[in-house]
Amino acid sequence: MATPFDAEDPRVARTREAVREAVRSLVQRAGFEAVSHQQVAEEAGLGRATVYRHWPTRTDLLLDALAEVEVPPVWQTTGDLGTDLTRELDRLRRTLASPVVPELVALIGRAEWDPELRETKRELLASGTAGLRRTLEAGIERHELPADLDLDTTIARLAGPLFYRRVLAHAPIDDGFVARIVTGFLLEASSRPPES
Repeated sequence: MATPFDAEDPRVARTREAVREAVRSLVQRAGFEAVSHQQVAEEAGLGRATVYRHWPTRTDLLLDALAEVEVPPVWQTTGDLGTDLTRELDRLRRTLASPVVPELVALIGRAEWDPELRETKRELLASGTAGLRRTLEAGIERHELPADLDLDTTIARLAGPLFYRRVLAHAPIDDGFVARIVTGFLLEASSRPPES
């Protein structure tokens, strides 16, 4: 995503929030097709050149507006797989508790027919689960997890229950839910026979 902002500059923060709100408002009122640089600039009260400079593509606009919980610029491990998994699933839980979930769900549905939105969805998924993927890779490097662990399947097994509970069941996700997911996964991983 091409948004090289200085987070300390209040003017930049206001511009970014105005663009995010404009994108969300357009999506809610008229759908993803309504999001264009021109429409976003008008809705946010900004020049179109400003919008293009910081968000060169429509995908950049959508990614920034819908990525509610920022991923830290540098992933770090505590050295404890359970702690790191809990931290990453809590980050996902906060994202799913944000007010943009209806837009995310709409994007997922619309992406079935729109190749550009499909790419946006793919990028959102990759950025949203990057920390979880890195946590699993670190567990493999420390020999806490098997070297042949299927990362995509494992991410689906860890993150899937959160999506199910929030998006399909419309139920809250509490700390205990995340803890049960992590505990179950670690028990299963520790009972797997060693590689031969």
